[in-house]
Amino acid sequence: MKIIVNEKELKEYFDGLARLLPRLNAAQPQRSDSLDATALLAELRQTIREELASFGLEGQRDAGMSGLNKLKQVFEPYTSKPAELLTAAGTVEGTISKVGSDFLIVREPGGTMVMVALEQLVSFQLTGKKVER
Repeated sequence: MKIIVNEKELKEYFDGLARLLPRLNAAQPQRSDSLDATALLAELRQTIREELASFGLEGQRDAGMSGLNKLKQVFEPYTSKPAELLTAAGTVEGTISKVGSDFLIVREPGGTMVMVALEQLVSFQLTGKKVER
């Protein structure tokens, strides 16, 4: 999956999402506009985990997370390396900026930051110049 957004769009998206989650809004009615996207994302993930636990789906989530943790370990050495990632939605080319628990952040040549869910990853390869010895 490829998502192209700027900082303002991302903030508006998470603000709208926060308004849709009454439990999250009830817990913190006086939200500061200076809350960064990372903290909000962590809160949303925690809320989703709580909801999954309430439906008894926590075990299914944990089973999938072990595979994602292995993928995270595979990608960590490639941080700051140019790569080409193939997903069901298309190809993403750029430099791997960050490896999260279940996602990669890739900076494309134009400066656009793209978040790729590890679950959606079909294949990847390193790109760039190869030096023969």
